[in-house]
Amino acid sequence: MDAELTGRKVKVTKDLRMLADEGLARIEKIVGRGASAHVIFSLEKKAAIAEVTVHARQHQAVGLGEAPDLKIALKTALEKAEKQALRRKKSRLEKKRQGKPIGAVLPTVENGEVAVQTSARRKAPANGKAAAGLHIVSTPESMASRWMTLEEAVKEAESGNRDVFVFRDLAGDVKVLHCAGDGIVRLIDVS
Repeated sequence: MDAELTGRKVKVTKDLRMLADEGLARIEKIVGRGASAHVIFSLEKKAAIAEVTVHARQHQAVGLGEAPDLKIALKTALEKAEKQALRRKKSRLEKKRQGKPIGAVLPTVENGEVAVQTSARRKAPANGKAAAGLHIVSTPESMASRWMTLEEAVKEAESGNRDVFVFRDLAGDVKVLHCAGDGIVRLIDVS
């Protein structure tokens, strides 16, 4: 972490520099690489003040410590900045939206591919990995990237020449379309 130490009416000693580097290394583990920090030491009457400001990608953690000794003030400021960084990281992880994985909706086969039951007239794959009667469809090609109506999904499935197309309707429910070779499109109930 890039650290800049400033002393106002104070000389920054090696002990203070080492203590600041250790504390900032702990904070760097939380916020990630690429962060920068500014530590300001100052003396006012009988109080020593240490201010730690850490600039991360999308967050700024500020800790202010005031004590009779600079080391104690620095430790207090580092603890406050570390708590802020932890709280920010925890809230970002909790708020991150994660949809239902495709494996929860459809059965999966090796390599994260989706297995869809199709008619028996399909040829078995040459590698022998899939069970008889199963057709392997790679997920990114046959998944819609946005919510769509049934009509939109049918047009998308037919235009892409896909046998199976998985999408979410406007209510958020997962739907599967099966396009037969004779122009018939079937909606498969997943629930």
